[in-house]
Amino acid sequence: MIARDKWIKACAGSKLGEKSHLSMDVHFSGELIAVVVIRFNSLIYAYRNQCVHMVRRLDGENGRVFDKNGLLLRCSMHGVVYQPETGESLSTLCHGEKLSPIKVIEQDGDIYFADKRVKGIKRGNYTMPG
Repeated sequence: MIARDKWIKACAGSKLGEKSHLSMDVHFSGELIAVVVIRFNSLIYAYRNQCVHMVRRLDGENGRVFDKNGLLLRCSMHGVVYQPETGESLSTLCHGEKLSPIKVIEQDGDIYFADKRVKGIKRGNYTMPG
């Protein structure tokens, strides 16, 4: 993890409720990529917002990343499901493959990217379905 003075603020922690997500584009290792930040069981996780099956955003079809029960992440295009805590696919199609994780931390009421590959956020590109 990088030093705190290099963390990049994603949002206030209060903006990310339990079993909800925030999507944004970040500058990551020299390219602009879509990222999804989730809160699950009170913890924060972030992944590249891209299904392992095909190059599609997890929330691309319906703006959601959790399944209808709020227990798994689900690609809206083909229904591939993932364990929220690990990003591992539980679907037969891509079993064992994982979403690409991005280090995040919640501290002092805010959520930060603590991953040295993240260099900035494309402001104004947030989505957060209710």
